[in-house]
Amino acid sequence: MPTFQDLYAFVDTAVRNRKYPESTAQGLRAALKLFEKELNDEERDSLDKFTANIEPIYQNVCRHNSASMSASSLAAYRSRVTKTVSDFNRYGVDPTKMASWNYKSVKRVSKSASGKSTVEPEGTIAPNSPIISTGADMHRIELSLRPGTKFTIYVPRDINEFEATALKGILDSLVKSNL
Repeated sequence: MPTFQDLYAFVDTAVRNRKYPESTAQGLRAALKLFEKELNDEERDSLDKFTANIEPIYQNVCRHNSASMSASSLAAYRSRVTKTVSDFNRYGVDPTKMASWNYKSVKRVSKSASGKSTVEPEGTIAPNSPIISTGADMHRIELSLRPGTKFTIYVPRDINEFEATALKGILDSLVKSNL
């Protein structure tokens, strides 16, 4: 039966297997430590018992830390703990599931003109999109033009307007040369 302590081992394993970046793992460990202070022996010895009692445990965490932490920070810690438990239940029990786990990192973007922060998933593209992420700095775009004819282009993620216009001009010239 998994214990609360197994969550720490899971986070370490996920880092070694490159499923979590170290910065994410540090945030998850901090959240686990915050919650661990409020656990009784039963909850420490059984992850199921901990999960069943997450709400009263969270209330205790809030009560004991409300003077030093904001409500949004406490909610973020709760979210991290529930994410860790969810990932552990999904991938931590079976090593073959860990191997097939595709972690989606999130790239934080600076505040927009409206003052709101936007979050942009990194390395994820809409389903059925012709754009395929090839790494940290490139997209591979594949289009099937007609049966038996495929168009593939590699484009930097940070392509600017000038470069896009140049590519468009090249493609336009190819069409004109075939007329």
